[in-house]
Amino acid sequence: MTDVQTIASRFIEAVNGRDFDALSRLVDEDVALDSLTGQRTVGVGPLRTWIMNYLSHFDETFSDIVLMHDAFGQRVAADMTARGTYRKTMPGFPEASGQSYAIPSVFIFEIEDGVITRLSHYRNLRIFERELAS
Repeated sequence: MTDVQTIASRFIEAVNGRDFDALSRLVDEDVALDSLTGQRTVGVGPLRTWIMNYLSHFDETFSDIVLMHDAFGQRVAADMTARGTYRKTMPGFPEASGQSYAIPSVFIFEIEDGVITRLSHYRNLRIFERELAS
């Protein structure tokens, strides 16, 4: 694995392990998160708050991870499966009743000077909502 892939892998491990201190060490103070809900969050504190809030609704972990990086060593794509339980209704989503789901998910990491400066999270929201509605 290249250095940028290691950083991306450690970030995913920190999210899976709910290790927010490790997560905070991997990101720039002004990190930007473009979330799957269309919100942009800027800063390590707001990122931590956003992730903790998201995980309070969706008890989610990532597996089947495939990492790819660009030729310049600045961006990493992580294609993976998000597996979880929908435990608390999130505004704009169907009613939560403990539904289990498994859905493809992608993170794009932009890394500069050994820290994550931007993170984008993508998944097909129609498929995700359909999984939650069943």
